[in-house]
Amino acid sequence: MASTINILISRELAARYKDMQHCMIMNYQGINAPEANDFRRDLESKAIRFEIVKNSLAKRAFEEAGNGEIAGLFSGPTAIVAGGEDPVVLAKTLVGWSKKVPALSVKGGLVEGRAISTPEVEQLSKLPSKTVLYAQIVTLIQSPMSRFAMAVAAPLQKLRGTLDAIREKKEKENTG
Repeated sequence: MASTINILISRELAARYKDMQHCMIMNYQGINAPEANDFRRDLESKAIRFEIVKNSLAKRAFEEAGNGEIAGLFSGPTAIVAGGEDPVVLAKTLVGWSKKVPALSVKGGLVEGRAISTPEVEQLSKLPSKTVLYAQIVTLIQSPMSRFAMAVAAPLQKLRGTLDAIREKKEKENTG
């Protein structure tokens, strides 16, 4: 009976993890209750889930979901942290918390379906988020356009200034 329940649970988890684009695997051994509550609250505010699943079930679920590369990360007290729109935000959050609370440590993870190691998670955490990257791209695209618009407008503004000066001069001559 117990194995049937485990199979059903692992299938349910596999269905959940199959479409998962990014997640991180963490060690949480030694974290105290107040730190854990603060950590969970912070994750919830960023729409990130923190799940503790039996290692054997998690391994089976990730293998069934086609992500068996990270099955080796499930040893000891292990949590699956997933969610949010941006894997960089997830990595930044977890690396920040692991520096603040030494009991938390990132073992590795999955980004866009590819297994990544702890050093890769740390590198990912140093990148700008998607929204910042989008803003930088838009700025780069707009920069040449704005320079072009200014270059086109400058002679027209100069011509307008010259025409205004001529008009003023003629108005003075007519009134004088």
